[in-house]
Amino acid sequence: MSAKESTASAKTAVILLNMGGPQNPEEVHPYLKELFQDRELLKLPFQKILGNFIAWRRTPKIKERYAEIGQYSPTLKLMEKQGEQISRKLDKINPESAPHVCVSGFRYSEPRTGQMINDLKDAERIILFSQYPQHSCSTSGSSLCDAYRWLNQRNDSQLKNKISVIDQWWDRDDYSELWAVLIKRKFEEMKKQHDLQDADIRIIYSAHSLPESYCLEKGDKYNQEITGSFKRIDKILKDKGMNHEGALAWQSKVGPQRTKWLTPGTPDVIRETKQKAILMVPIAFTTDHIETLDEIDIEFKGYADEVVDHFARVDCFNLEEKFIDLCTRLVIEHLNKDCSSKIRPCCINCEGKDCSAMREYFRSTPVHQTA
Repeated sequence: MSAKESTASAKTAVILLNMGGPQNPEEVHPYLKELFQDRELLKLPFQKILGNFIAWRRTPKIKERYAEIGQYSPTLKLMEKQGEQISRKLDKINPESAPHVCVSGFRYSEPRTGQMINDLKDAERIILFSQYPQHSCSTSGSSLCDAYRWLNQRNDSQLKNKISVIDQWWDRDDYSELWAVLIKRKFEEMKKQHDLQDADIRIIYSAHSLPESYCLEKGDKYNQEITGSFKRIDKILKDKGMNHEGALAWQSKVGPQRTKWLTPGTPDVIRETKQKAILMVPIAFTTDHIETLDEIDIEFKGYADEVVDHFARVDCFNLEEKFIDLCTRLVIEHLNKDCSSKIRPCCINCEGKDCSAMREYFRSTPVHQTA
């Protein structure tokens, strides 16, 4: 059966929400332009003008970074394979909701979330599955607002009643345990390869940063959820007998210089390391992309080479079988529950144009949230 045929015949559709990424040089500027013009992601004065200027300024550098890793964004291909594997497992384990189709829906590149909803509108159920385990208005919120705007323009009550959301799944035991398994595996590899002791390796958990005001003034709880993830995972590792130092840091700061971002920054945490080795954990990411393959693997390795003898990174979940199993469980649990809405309310001082309306829209659909 072709992908088009499987989409048309699906009883249950799952759309994996993510930012996406450029697939070739020509897509870099349009991708960055849309990203920096998104006020849910980053609020700027004169958003369209300044967003376009930042995109124009950063385009040559971003093209260079993709050249360094020898490919453009791998996110689409990885997530297509994830979707195929999740669909097969769902068909096998939960035949009553089969046939399933699991596809990607991107915020800033193809395939767009709205288009995928349209392609799957004949399914009995459509699940929007955020691939951001920790919720932020700038990531999950932006993707859901994008879906809401597409749905609201069509004003289709029948379609609305098919839609539900999986969001905010960072505090599940199986999510924390999955990270612990992958970290311990890489940790033991480093020890064996370089003849190291536990205390010789510093584990740095690195997450995408946010402007400080988003969390301290607006009330976005992303930093709290990342911190919660770090504490849960590091405790599991210590309970497994690992004797190491763990540290949380924030990466990928962009925008005006005067903006204050969450601290400490990952480069600063790397430079202050006293151990012989660093093991990086991309705690906020499920799939490899430019922030892991270039920013961590190349840029941050350069900083680390100045202070430690050895540097490694734990892979993102990508096609790890235990991750496919986790996603499958989340979908099945979602389908088998009476999904009354528990979608998180707006931030205390929310400034999002569509944030409140989006949450009200999905609150009146059979939304299930694991947190």
